[in-house]
Amino acid sequence: MCTRIISIDVGIKNLAFCLFEKHANSTYFSIAKWDIINLSQEDEIQKCQCTEKNGVICNKPAKYTLNDNFFCLKHSKKQEYQIPTSELKTTFINKQKFQKLIDIADKYNIQYEKPIKKNDLLFKINEHISNKCFKEIKVTNASQIDLITIGKNIKNKFNKIFPVEDKIDYVLIENQISPIANRMKTIQGMIAQYFIMNNNTEHIEFVSSINKLKQSSGKTIEEQPSQQPQDKASNDYKSRKKQGILKCLEILTTEHSFTNQLSYFNIHKKKDDLSDSFLQGLWFIKNKHL
Repeated sequence: MCTRIISIDVGIKNLAFCLFEKHANSTYFSIAKWDIINLSQEDEIQKCQCTEKNGVICNKPAKYTLNDNFFCLKHSKKQEYQIPTSELKTTFINKQKFQKLIDIADKYNIQYEKPIKKNDLLFKINEHISNKCFKEIKVTNASQIDLITIGKNIKNKFNKIFPVEDKIDYVLIENQISPIANRMKTIQGMIAQYFIMNNNTEHIEFVSSINKLKQSSGKTIEEQPSQQPQDKASNDYKSRKKQGILKCLEILTTEHSFTNQLSYFNIHKKKDDLSDSFLQGLWFIKNKHL
C-alpha cells in the first residue's frame, strides 16, 4: 500500500507538480516525480543536443532547428548555417523589388549568374534560406493559447504522467485569488475536473498560496490581492520566490528523505516553481500529520 499526494502550482507554460509517496513500510514521504509541464503546446520543448567542452549535453531550450537537429542560441552560432535575419525570411523576400533582391544576394554571398530575371533570383534566395539558414522555433505567447487547447493538453500530458491505475490520495491545487487571475482560475478548475473524473482520486483541495511559506521559520510573507503599488507588489513577489527557493534548498540538504533530489533541483531552470509545488505539498503533509 502506498499513500500518494500530488501538489500542483498552477501555470500555463510552467505548471509545476510534485508527487509525494509514502509506502506502508516507511515513516517518511519521498518524491516520486517532480517536474514542470508546458500546457501551451502539445509536444515537449525541444532541447539543444550539442555537447559542451566537459562532455555534458547542453540540454538548453532550442531556439533554432534544421534537418531535425536542434540548437540553442550559443551553439547555433558555432554551426556552418546562418541564423535567419529579418532579411532572410521568405515572407520578406517575396515582397522586395528587384534591386533589393540583388543587394541581399550580394550581401549574403548567394551565387547567381548575370543577367538574371527577378523570379530566378527569388528562387535562388529562397533556396539559400531553405538549405543554409536555421529555422527559428516560434515561442507561443501563453495569453494567446485558447482554453480548449489547454484542456486537451492537461488531459494528454496528465494521462502520461499520472497513470489511472495509480491511486491518488490527495490532489493539492494552488488556489488562484488575484482579481486579474480569471484565466488561471479557470485552469485551476480544469485541473480539478481532470482528477474528479479520475476514479482513483480520493480528495481534491484548493490550497492558499501563503501556506507554502509557512515552511519558513518565523515570519510568513502575506500574499493577498491588494491594490498596492505595482513596484512594491513586484518586489514582494520576487521576495517570496527567493524565500521559497532558499527554504527548499535547506530542506533538500537536511532532510534525508529528500536529499536525493538536491542535484536535480540545483540544475533545474525553474527552481521557483518547483519550490512552490514542493513546499505546498510539504506543508499539507505536516499540517495533516500524514
